[in-house]
Amino acid sequence: MTFPGDTPVRRELARFMEEHGDETARVWADTIGPAFEIGAEELEFLAKDMREAQARWRAHIRDPGDVATYAVLREHARGGFIAEHPPSRFLARQIKIRQILVDLLSREMREDPKLPELLGLLDQALWERILHITDFFVEARLAERRRLELQLIQSEKMAAIGQLAAGIAHEIRNPLGIIMNALYDLGELLPDPTPEIREDLQIARAEMGRVQEIINNLLEFSREGASERQSVDLNRLIKQTLRLMRKHFETAAVEAHTTLGEIAPCHASENGIRQVLLNLITNAVQAMPHGGELRVSTSPCDGERVLLEIRDTGVGIAPDAVARIFDPFYTTKDPGEGTGLGLSVVHSVITHAGGTVEVVSAPEHGTTFSIRLDAAHEGGRVA
Repeated sequence: MTFPGDTPVRRELARFMEEHGDETARVWADTIGPAFEIGAEELEFLAKDMREAQARWRAHIRDPGDVATYAVLREHARGGFIAEHPPSRFLARQIKIRQILVDLLSREMREDPKLPELLGLLDQALWERILHITDFFVEARLAERRRLELQLIQSEKMAAIGQLAAGIAHEIRNPLGIIMNALYDLGELLPDPTPEIREDLQIARAEMGRVQEIINNLLEFSREGASERQSVDLNRLIKQTLRLMRKHFETAAVEAHTTLGEIAPCHASENGIRQVLLNLITNAVQAMPHGGELRVSTSPCDGERVLLEIRDTGVGIAPDAVARIFDPFYTTKDPGEGTGLGLSVVHSVITHAGGTVEVVSAPEHGTTFSIRLDAAHEGGRVA
């Protein structure tokens, strides 16, 4: 028995479900609560959520073309509320709703000749729903597995490049020192250098300083730094960094705002976190060439972690570039304006501290970096 399209029996079942929506949700909550040991506050939320879910399901039963209920279920399975629980638990709830509706139909319409059709349509709708939910859960698990695989590949790639970068940086430092000494000697030995020569020497020294900065970034990116972990007052470092960059903000017409919550110290490298703040805030300012707002906030999260968010109202990052911004030497800046190592250093420092860094961005809508770090007790020991 199938019930395609807009049919009277579909409208009848949808009407019945709507009339008994509150009763269905109440009976369901009274049954589910003790079975799954759900507290009263959470149960009230679940009952409200169930009434909303039934409304979407009724719309689909009335009109199979209305698939809002499946769109919501798909999002939930990927990362919403039901993703936090085993699929079997969610399916058991759906089957319980079906049983409640069967009992209500059998009680209210036991003499109605349409009852077998209504029950048949209810079962068809339920099994269609269960098949979709099963597919959504499988799809979500595959997507999560793929995300974890890509994360592992990224971590391994960063580790390998870090080792390579350290070796290259140390090899370059020796000839770099010789060149710097030679430039100094040239400046001292020339009796009366012309303005052109003085300018060339100044440019050479400036570019050598830039090379030295690149090498330092490479070494910072490559080193483990685990032994340097300590109890770090993140709010204090943020205030220091913003004071240091105050003139830079004024020049760039950037307004800096902070919302610093009551957080525990972080378990990380203080020098590393200082570098992270400098890199991210500098990038944020550069992303606002015509001025804008920079917002830095901290708050407790996930029990024993600290959340740092740095937001700008700048030009944003294109979707295809977001996935690559932590790759060494990848940059969206113009040639000569960036080495492509700043965000690699950020990723390296945060990862070595046992934290995570995420970015959300869109062109012309600004960028938000979210960093989560372990909190530390006295002596830097994590709870």
